[in-house]
Amino acid sequence: MTIINKSFRSKSTVNARCLSRVRGIFMKHWVQSADAVACAVSAVAMGGGLWFGSASPVRAATIGSCATLAEERIRVTCATKDKPVRACDPADVKLACQGAHDAIYFLRAQGFNTANRVVIVIAQKLPPAGTASTGGLYLDSPDVCHGDTDQAVHLLTYSEFKKFKNWFHIPMEGSLYRSLAAHEVAHAISDCNFKFARPTIQAKEYLAYVTMFATMAPAVRERILRKSPGHGYEGDWQMGTTIYLADPMRFGVQAYRHFLKPDNGRSYLHAILAGKVLIE
Repeated sequence: MTIINKSFRSKSTVNARCLSRVRGIFMKHWVQSADAVACAVSAVAMGGGLWFGSASPVRAATIGSCATLAEERIRVTCATKDKPVRACDPADVKLACQGAHDAIYFLRAQGFNTANRVVIVIAQKLPPAGTASTGGLYLDSPDVCHGDTDQAVHLLTYSEFKKFKNWFHIPMEGSLYRSLAAHEVAHAISDCNFKFARPTIQAKEYLAYVTMFATMAPAVRERILRKSPGHGYEGDWQMGTTIYLADPMRFGVQAYRHFLKPDNGRSYLHAILAGKVLIE
């Protein structure tokens, strides 16, 4: 297992290029911490890999494992920029591992190729590509889906995550952090399943939000759905880029309701992957 030590170029705004590459999950508020503590959770499914490129690996000791199946291993290592090994909060690691498993199990059941390798970086501060309202981040890297370098998913630590106070109009709790991990890992897995280049942001977010809500604790999901009434989108014409950007959280809830409709479900997910729907 390795820790990725990567330098990120700072960006003051999220421009069109960022929207095509950055998959961040938006929160209501965010407080930036000065000291970034990076922890890595490597999720290996079915012997393949989700990969993160342009990095200089630094070998570090494995401090734990959250494996639950023989064909799926999740190893944990932690580091900061200055110290090659540093302990993570075990509760953060457990929730991140559970969220990764949730995403892998759900997408595998939907017929996705989950032979991927993801490194989840848990830190007090996200890379500069994130925004002040982002709790998690995935930087698109489909060009390395079949290589030997880890793709990275970034999460705030749970202590930083809680500073948003609420998410989807309900107070923060551990199960929401688990869902945050599921959302971002779903981005990484989905990125290697698209059959065409440059899918739209709404296509990618549809897949990630459906995975997140489908694997969320039922009681928590019901609380969110009650706080966000609606009947789900009727069709593609209601799920454009502008609709997503105007209110990402509402988009997520209504996309999940759309997925639940009898004519959608698994077949709609594969239509997205094939570029038949949610295109512009």
